[in-house]
Amino acid sequence: MSEDSDLVDRLKEELRTFGAISENGLALLTMKGEVLYTDLTDDIQQKIMLFKPSFPGLTVGSNITLAAENESIIVIRTSKQMLMAIQTQQRVGFTLVMLSTLIKRYATEFDKYAKTITKPPKPKAEPKVVVAEAELETITKAPVEAAVAEPPIEAVTEVLAEMAEEVEGALVGEELEAYQKSLIYELIPPLTPENVLDKSGVWNRASRLMLRNLDQDLTVDELREGLNNAGFDITWQWVYETLRALETRGTVRIKGKREE
Repeated sequence: MSEDSDLVDRLKEELRTFGAISENGLALLTMKGEVLYTDLTDDIQQKIMLFKPSFPGLTVGSNITLAAENESIIVIRTSKQMLMAIQTQQRVGFTLVMLSTLIKRYATEFDKYAKTITKPPKPKAEPKVVVAEAELETITKAPVEAAVAEPPIEAVTEVLAEMAEEVEGALVGEELEAYQKSLIYELIPPLTPENVLDKSGVWNRASRLMLRNLDQDLTVDELREGLNNAGFDITWQWVYETLRALETRGTVRIKGKREE
């Protein structure tokens, strides 16, 4: 699968991971309002198109936000030729931080995607019937492995870690605290809840109990609550800083965050 063809999938995966969208909630458009991709409802698309005359006035990173009671629609310019629209129930400030991160990460890919989608189809070549050569090639030619493989899990983990750092750098006060409390960590294979006590090199009792429970998709704050229920007296900051330290040792990694 080419980078152009899976751009939408990668954008949606990262936005879902940090709770900016749910299953659907993304559209990609040209500056002229042409829809390159959408999973938004017709009603939402019509609302977005009301602002079509304003699209040319947007600079890269600037946005139009339509706020409702339970959700917001954000239209943001991503490149010279493209806009991205998000339907989200997440806080607007947090979502804009995420969108800014994606714009930087995929800066060169948005226009490339637009050109790929909108370029006219190539004229069909006349088929050439070659019987003998075709049969010989089928028999003698070994299967060719796919040139582009799915990204390894290490690459996905690195992306999540980078995004977490960028988000934390942009948030302050209560928003930063809420974000850190909502993070979910997981063990890095080959560590499992069954072998982590023997192989992690961790001897602190609270830390060891915490590691044993990372397969339950608990947030930092939920881990704090569980450990205190087990008889420990710790803060969510202790849980967070301990997990960050274990992250640098290659014991755990960020899996995602709890959607609000």
